[in-house]
Order: sequence, then C-alpha cells, then structure tokens
Amino acid sequence: MKHTVSYIILLSFILIFSNSASANDSQLSEMEIQDSSDWEILVIDQSTSLPNGNETFSDGDYVRISVQVSNTGNQEINGSWKLKLFSEGVWHPLAGQNETWGANENQLSEMTLGPLIEGVMKLKFEISLENSTSNISETMEITVSPNPILFTSAGDAIIAITGEPAYIGDILTASILVGNGGDSEGSVMLTLYDIDSMILFSGEPVLITPGSSREISVDFNFSSYGEKWFQWKINSDLGGVSPDLSGNHTITILPQQDVRVGLSSSDWSVSNGLSIDYWISLSDGPERNVQVSISEFESGISKELQKFTITLSQGVRQLNIQITDPSPGLDRIEISVDPLSWHSKQIPDLDIQLISPQPIIEISSCVQSPEVLEFSDTLIITCTISNTGNSDSLPGHVSLSRVSDGYIFSDSGLSMIQVNVGEEKPISLTVPNWQDEGTTALQVKFSSAISASSGSIAVQANQRPSDGFEIPFDPTAALLGAVSGLVLMMILLAFWRVATERTPDTEKKNLDSTSRIEKRRERDNIEASCPTCSQRLSIPGDHVGRVRCPACSNSFEVGVRKEIKIGSDPPAIERRNRK
Repeated sequence: MKHTVSYIILLSFILIFSNSASANDSQLSEMEIQDSSDWEILVIDQSTSLPNGNETFSDGDYVRISVQVSNTGNQEINGSWKLKLFSEGVWHPLAGQNETWGANENQLSEMTLGPLIEGVMKLKFEISLENSTSNISETMEITVSPNPILFTSAGDAIIAITGEPAYIGDILTASILVGNGGDSEGSVMLTLYDIDSMILFSGEPVLITPGSSREISVDFNFSSYGEKWFQWKINSDLGGVSPDLSGNHTITILPQQDVRVGLSSSDWSVSNGLSIDYWISLSDGPERNVQVSISEFESGISKELQKFTITLSQGVRQLNIQITDPSPGLDRIEISVDPLSWHSKQIPDLDIQLISPQPIIEISSCVQSPEVLEFSDTLIITCTISNTGNSDSLPGHVSLSRVSDGYIFSDSGLSMIQVNVGEEKPISLTVPNWQDEGTTALQVKFSSAISASSGSIAVQANQRPSDGFEIPFDPTAALLGAVSGLVLMMILLAFWRVATERTPDTEKKNLDSTSRIEKRRERDNIEASCPTCSQRLSIPGDHVGRVRCPACSNSFEVGVRKEIKIGSDPPAIERRNRK
C-alpha cells in the first residue's frame, strides 16, 4: 500500500506537578515503557470526545492512545516523551510533552490522534532524559480501513497559499478545491499543523453535496521567522477522505516589519495655537494599515482628539496636529499607532509634554521729551516694551493716561503692537498742547486679549506764563449774568406798577352783600374823581387838602367841611367834582 506523509491532529491535556531533578544515562535504565501490545487505543467521537464503541480503525477516525511509563528508581527523574509517525523513511514528531516521573511511580501519558489515514500507520513512543543523549522507545503499527464516503481533490492535489511574501504575524490563507464523489453529502475542513510549535490551525467546516466541489480554506500565521514546514490535511467527521488530500508544505516567514513614531517639532503660542509635527515610519516590506489615536491630557484626565486609519508605505511619513484654541491647562499629548490585521514589535506611545505659552510684557525706562515742558508744548513719552515670557504676545493697544482720573491723553488706535519672545523695542506716545501744570503722574499701558502690562512716569511742567492784568473771573460769564439780572428786574417792576395803579371799585354795593370790613371802609373813606383823567380815587374821609392822582400825577383839593346842624340828618362831606 502506498504511503504518504500523514497529517495528525494532536490534542493532549496532561497535568504536570514537578520538582527539578538531574538526570543522567544511568537513570534511563530505571525507566520502563509499557509494551505496545498493551497500549489502550480507543476510537472517539470528535464532537463529544467520548469513545464511539468501534473496535476497528477507519479512514478519518480519531483515536485516544494511553501509554504507561514507570520509574523504578528511588529518585525523581525529569525528561520528555514524544509520539512519532514513520513516513517516507523519516520519523516525524506528532506530539510531545515535558514530564517529571516520581520515584517508584507509574504515570499514564495520554494523547489524541486523528484523523487516521487509510493504510498502515507506524507509531513510536520515545522517552528522553535531561542531560542525556540516549533514549528508550516502543513502536507499534495500526491498520486503517477505507471509509465508504470519498472526498477527492477537484484539481491539483496541493494547497494554494495567498499572502506571500509573509512576515511574522501576517495572516496567510491556505486553500484547496475538494469534490464529493460519494453518494451522500458531508462536511470537510482544512487543517494545518506546525511541526515546530505543535500549533494546529483549523478552518470552518464546509458542506459538500454529492457530485459537487467546494473550495476549502484556513487562515494561519507564524510567530517566528525562517523556513516553516507544516502538514496539511482535509478532514471529515465521517471519514472517507482521499490520501491525496494531505501533504506537507514549506513557506518562508520574514522578520516582522517595524513601525515607529516620533516627534519632529512642537510649537504652542497664544497667537497661532498648538502645532505638532510628528512622523510614522515603516520598515522594508509591503504597505500596511495602521490606526492612529491622538489624546490630550489635562490634570490627569484624558480626552480623545482624533482617531483615523492610514496606509503606510516603507519609509517615513510626516503628519501634523493643529489645535487652534488649546486649553491653558493642557499637560501633554499622546499619540499611539496600532497595526491593523498584522503584527509589529511593541510600539511605544509618543508622549509629548507641553508647557502653556505665557507672554510676560514689561514696560520700563519711560522718559519725557522735552525735558523742560512748558504750558501748551507737545509732550512725547518714550518707553521700552519687552517680552520675557515663552510666547509671542497677541497684538495689543498702547495708551497714555492720567493716573488721578484715568483721562486718556493718547492711544495707539488702529496701530496694533505685537512683542515677540525676547524682543525689546521702544514705543512713543504724543500729547499735543499740554495743559497741566506742575507734576502729573501718567501711566503707559499695553493691553491685548490675554495680557496687560503698565509702566508709569511723573511729568514735570512749568507754570502757565502771565499775560498782564487778569480779572479773577470769566468776563463772558459775568456779562451774561448781568444781562439776565437786568431783564429779571424789569419784569418784576412791570408787574409791580400794574398792581399799584389799579383803583378799587367805588360803586355802592348792596348792603346785604357788603362785608363788615367794607362797611367800615365806607364809613372811613370817601371817593373822589380826578378832574384831569377821571380816575376814581379812595380818600380817607377825614382828609382835607390836596391829593395827587397816581395815574396822571394831577393834584387837586378835597375835604371842604360844612356846618353840622344838631338834630338834623347826619353830617355829610361835600364831594366835589363828583359826577
């Protein structure tokens, strides 16, 4: 029967409890392996891992093999065991395990093997001890019968590998086209077994109906570089897989590509915000996708600013972060790069420590010109403005004001001033027609959106020159006051004359409506008419002589008395010139 290199799946679960012990060739004689005829080999159901009761082995079956190993010596022995398959003249390791055998102890070694391949399989169980080049072993042969269901290659009986050239950690895909030549449907999967690392890769089961073909594949990768030799096989729970659907394959794995991240420059100013230039490099090889995450930290609290995916080619790629209005409390920026669907060496995050920009504006060395300031002269104040901080200032205004009341004499207006880091320059402010005498305290102030600074100077000015005799008041104000007073007096005089030139009504009123005061007045006063203007005048009843008419200034006589007769009517006064 034709033999090919078979693909074996090994699942071994063994608990190891050991203490270190030295071994030598003499201890090997104290080790015994159970005779192969006494090994326990059970056919198991792959879905339940329990024995299925079959006593014969068929193509595609899985078996559990138990071998007893005994230490007949009085010392603990350290070593290892391996199960090997003989194929094409070479013993190929299928499974292995480090072991510690206690003194005078029997220990059972178990392993699961499958799927079996139709034909005769020659197995060897081998024990090696530490610090010894010798070993002991037992061999056995098992016969595997064919299965009624037959899966065969629908094309070339070799697997195709996609994803080369491959680097450490790269995902590769192995595939092969499989046909079902039997009478019933069945599921198959492709498995790969890395001999060196003893790692098994299994694809997803694929259902194939009778007379049809399907592509069967599995994804795999390697964690080390170099030439890799692995076994592949199409497996089916029902068996019946053609021996052609198994074999060996060799692939070369290259050292993993390296991705790095670094800082080119960073600049944080109050005028332009925060700008960070950084780079990401990729070593020789194909293009790679990476995810870049950028976070900011303030008082220990992180906040993600950006997350994006980029494709890197070998070489260096320059990138930039621009934050127009960063928080003044920003401590640092962290940039991390993560490979997507591939592996790289550990990539340290780029940690960028930040110092908040702070322009420190100082105004000093203020002087006046001219040194001897006369009244109405033009005053020029010149100061030195400097920036001793760590950032350029924002554009700002410069003003000159009086300290006592804040009156602003001069302002830079639309002419904005910006002071760069380490810069020192003069500024001048002009006040035409100076009007203050003596000593005046002035303040020179710089103001921007985020900072302010000031300097001071005391200006000395001579007294205003004398122009001869000066009245101690404003003549214009005095003239206006005099005119206003004269007009007021004339108005009051007019009212007084109107009030004094009026004469009471002397017509006799009804006695019933005359008040007591008016009755008394009638008894005490008499009425007379001015012979010139006929103005009616009220004259005391006992007045005899001349009176002057207030209306026309004419004078005339009144009060000529007549004899009074006793017993007759009450005396009466002759009223002359009465109408």
